Amino acid sequence: MKSVLVTAGATMVPIDNVRAITNIFKGRTGANIARHFAQQGWDVTLITSNPSLSEGKSTGNMSIVPYHTYDELFSAMQLRICPEAKYDAIIHSAAVSDYRVEGTYVYKPQAGMQPVDSKGKIPSSFEELFLRLLPTRKIIDLIREPWGYKGYLTKFKLQTMMDDSQLLKIAEESRVHSKAEMIVANCLEWSNERAFVITEGRAVSVARANLPESILKEMGL
Repeated sequence: MKSVLVTAGATMVPIDNVRAITNIFKGRTGANIARHFAQQGWDVTLITSNPSLSEGKSTGNMSIVPYHTYDELFSAMQLRICPEAKYDAIIHSAAVSDYRVEGTYVYKPQAGMQPVDSKGKIPSSFEELFLRLLPTRKIIDLIREPWGYKGYLTKFKLQTMMDDSQLLKIAEESRVHSKAEMIVANCLEWSNERAFVITEGRAVSVARANLPESILKEMGL
């Protein structure tokens, strides 16, 4: 039986113990992909921030691993990919945070930026707060090296406000950079309608509803 690891959903990066930064994505695409592969007889591991999308709908050959934060997704993937990845394919569709919160600050005219204790709940009495954001590690770019995965890798790319030719150029560059065999690309403005499934020398526009079977077909595994 072939096996696939699918990631889905959004990551959170905490500001304090009760607040976090996240994004708008729910993980429906990844859940649909995981379900389709399971229905085709694949052994599926779905790492998702929204396991409720698959509850009662998964087959016996799908295992679900929940996460909430960026760090939890990072650890879950690293644990399953290193040191011996058993997966024939990895489909990394999760919407991963690009930035983490390095610190929270308040500005004082005589002293400049001063850190605010964020170990608990930051008080709501501040008139103004500043967050310092630093880039997270790109998980997709760790899968080949240093994690050492050798199987079929699919990456996702979302852009905004660009035409198809621009999107295809950026997506292909991104695919090559991450050493992925496939990248699925779309723009937010029409992401519910269609997507491009891109492999080396080939780009296919598919209806969003047909994306799971198109990915499996284009993989050719």
